[in-house]
Amino acid sequence: MSPAKFPCSALAHAPWALVHARRALAHARWALVCAALALVASRSAIAADAAPANAPANAAPAVRPDGLRPATVNARPEARLPGKFIWFDCVTADTYGSKAFYGAVFNWEFHSIGSGPGRYTLIENKGRNVGGMHFRPREKGGATGSRWLSLVSVDDPAQAARYVETHGGKVVVPPTPFEGRGTHALFRDSDGAIFGVLKSGTGDPPDGAVAPGEFAWLDLFTRDPMQAAEFYRGLAGYDVTMKDTPSQTKRAMLSTGGVVRASIITLPKEIQDPGWLPFVHVDDVAATVARAAANGGKVLFAPRPDYFGGYIAVIADPLGGVIGIVNRTEALKKANPK
Repeated sequence: MSPAKFPCSALAHAPWALVHARRALAHARWALVCAALALVASRSAIAADAAPANAPANAAPAVRPDGLRPATVNARPEARLPGKFIWFDCVTADTYGSKAFYGAVFNWEFHSIGSGPGRYTLIENKGRNVGGMHFRPREKGGATGSRWLSLVSVDDPAQAARYVETHGGKVVVPPTPFEGRGTHALFRDSDGAIFGVLKSGTGDPPDGAVAPGEFAWLDLFTRDPMQAAEFYRGLAGYDVTMKDTPSQTKRAMLSTGGVVRASIITLPKEIQDPGWLPFVHVDDVAATVARAAANGGKVLFAPRPDYFGGYIAVIADPLGGVIGIVNRTEALKKANPK
């Protein structure tokens, strides 16, 4: 998604229009700050860096599905697309509550595999696996009980781990096999933002049209977008384009294969910790926001006609997990008017 371009034709006609436009920009920026505050609060809840307190520092057991349902990224083998974010995990202290909420909001279906503490829930959208959900107790004193983790495709998770360690990052969970799906790992980047990598056993979802209910975009809030862009360029081979935007000083666009995969935004001064924010594509942003509110969620950034035409919103689930909502098709039209 390209940076927002605010309507400005009225600015040529009356000075007061400039005042109103600036006020609208300030309100939009503050709403995004509030959304980002909630986002990083959910990230900071991973106090134990996503590993059980009694787990050995460098041990991560393989995850084995029960065989009743495949945990693969794709139903059939596809080509790899390094740099594309291909999997999204919701870590939650209430699996049943999270399933009820996201099922109502995005019409997702869920299928559990395994049993006991290692039980894992697949998130399915119209017959395709788009992510997963697994239980983790709320940390003592934690601000939230859920958070979203985004995983990017890489050719070699072990090499990615070495890169992270030698470029100022931290390995949270070392490369770990997940039978049927591939090998994943969890890291913190050089600024502390948590993210994952995945080498899928069935390749990566092909580029093309994004269906409603699928993840369509990500933003990274960080202190130094250029430094972060260099970190991820080295990790996943991104092409980086820096852009000025009305609401942010700089936005770094990350691309591979000629496709923009995500953007990096300057972390507002009001926020201490960086974090990734994933967005789900929907047909009707306002209706989706209404369903979220009706099912116990909180609207952090409501749709605004002066921000991508009202086709973007940010919500928090009842446990505090933050996720974005976007009609990517319409938002791109507003961002890139002809």
